[in-house]
Amino acid sequence: MKIYNELYNISLLDSITQNFSYYQQQINNQLKDIHGIQEYIQKYNQIIDQKKDIYVNQYVIDYANRLRKNIKKLDTWARIQGIECYRIYDRDLPDCKVSVDRYGNWIVIHEYAPPTTINTFKTLQHLLNIISTTLEVLKQPVNRVVLKTRIKQKGKERQYKKIDQNDNYLLVAEFDAKLLVNLTDYIDTGLFLDQRIIRKILGKLSRGKDFLNLFSYTGSASVYAGLGGALSTTSIDMSHTYLAWAKRNMCLNGLSGNKHYFVRANCLHWIRHATEKFDIIFVNPPTFSNSKKMNRSFDVQRDYLELLWYLKRLLRMHGKIFFSNNKHGFKMHLFGLESIGMIATEITAKIQSKDFTHAHSIIKCWIITHSSKD
Repeated sequence: MKIYNELYNISLLDSITQNFSYYQQQINNQLKDIHGIQEYIQKYNQIIDQKKDIYVNQYVIDYANRLRKNIKKLDTWARIQGIECYRIYDRDLPDCKVSVDRYGNWIVIHEYAPPTTINTFKTLQHLLNIISTTLEVLKQPVNRVVLKTRIKQKGKERQYKKIDQNDNYLLVAEFDAKLLVNLTDYIDTGLFLDQRIIRKILGKLSRGKDFLNLFSYTGSASVYAGLGGALSTTSIDMSHTYLAWAKRNMCLNGLSGNKHYFVRANCLHWIRHATEKFDIIFVNPPTFSNSKKMNRSFDVQRDYLELLWYLKRLLRMHGKIFFSNNKHGFKMHLFGLESIGMIATEITAKIQSKDFTHAHSIIKCWIITHSSKD
């Protein structure tokens, strides 16, 4: 295995086998500053002495070429659009199952955990090759790279747990909005990049409207609605941390005062008792949740009709619900919607951004309204 980084002055096409002890020293000295890599270095050090030969793999060259191609296409586009956060690489190649996101002058690498049946050494070798190739191609300093591991969770909610205590917030721009992200302290960064176009549409439609953001997370959709001239915004989330984050995002954009409301509540409980009416409702529910703060679990495929039935009560006659989710295989049953007096128009194709074009990354979205029979 080779480190493809300008620090070592090694060409991608140079296949000379490196001495393991030298390589191990470089891993420890040069990559140790990448946030999230320490556990990989430790695992690698435990087994590296058992191996003899390291060699260059074709997938590294292919990955480097794809990165360069994507950067050439996306960097100029993002600059023209006024976007500082976007996906550079999205599991494009079958042998390189990572995603690479740019957040200003930071890079976040998401590793999608392989099956446990895969040889540990090969897994680590593969990952470290990808990391070092990314550093070289992007000319990225190691102290501005964050490594995250994505593990598929079964029977558990999608967690936004805190994994560090640094409170490192970074201010980024997206179109006309200013937003805070945190790349190191949580599993997610506080900004869903694949919902960028949905936020933009919501902003355009919100002028003079009462806007509800359910499962509001860090409130980025509320920011867009506020910037778009919403009469009021209401952000509902169960997390005190994320509501506080949402307030900071709103204030950064000059959106404060008594027309912007933040409610800490179980969203599924809140909609059962709310009496307010809204013109636009944005709901991006979790795929699955069994939080201790909830009376029962929530499964988006099983429970979406019930969720929409309660939201129907809160939606004004000519209002719109924007319902999105990224559950693989999710089906919107139109007959079920008709039974509760609603109709849906899928707008998935209209909300796809240039950096999210692969099937595994496409978020689905529908506009749901009262049926004309109501």
